[in-house]
Amino acid sequence: MSMEDILKVLVDSRQQGSSTQAAADPMANLIGGLLGGGQAQSGGSQQAGGDLVGGIANLLGSVMGGGQSQAQPQSQAQNTANSQAGGLGDMMGLLESVMGGGQSGTTANDPIMALLNPFVTPLAKKANIPPEIAIIVVSFVAHKLLSHHPSSGRDSSSFNLENMLQQIGSGSIDPNLLHNSGMVKEISAKTGLDETSAEKSLNLAFSLVGKSAAGLINKGK
Repeated sequence: MSMEDILKVLVDSRQQGSSTQAAADPMANLIGGLLGGGQAQSGGSQQAGGDLVGGIANLLGSVMGGGQSQAQPQSQAQNTANSQAGGLGDMMGLLESVMGGGQSGTTANDPIMALLNPFVTPLAKKANIPPEIAIIVVSFVAHKLLSHHPSSGRDSSSFNLENMLQQIGSGSIDPNLLHNSGMVKEISAKTGLDETSAEKSLNLAFSLVGKSAAGLINKGK
């Protein structure tokens, strides 16, 4: 599973104009499989035993700075059911943990890291920022894009998704969109980057993460 798979479901939900119930929502099933022990790695490698609960706990706990309260370990079936119930909302919470942490050293078996890692090194090189800053920016951009799915439970009013994807597809994102949405100031505050560097990093990250979704939405026109 890759970020492209998740963004495809996002674009499909927008084009269909429907808000399906969680039980039948492809996004809920996709994220439930990701967080509940399904195919977590875009490259096909899995954690020994196939159980990713420990990876998630590690992501939220020691890896991301600790302090988050965790429920007691559950059976595989219980965890899958709960992940599907929370669906995208659970993933958004994990992205928020990454955005708020900024620590490096995550393991390849963390399913959220498996989604984000393909974008981190390219962004760090292109934007000339440290990888630990790049992971925050990538998480932030993924969070902003996925906020536009009806099941995210997050505010999606900072920018118009279709407009953003059209700009990504054209190869040029209007700096005014990034500034007027408040995202430049927000990522500057989260990372310590000056606003010029924050704007550049956001522009590049949206282009990297949203490229596949931009192609999908253009095909739908």
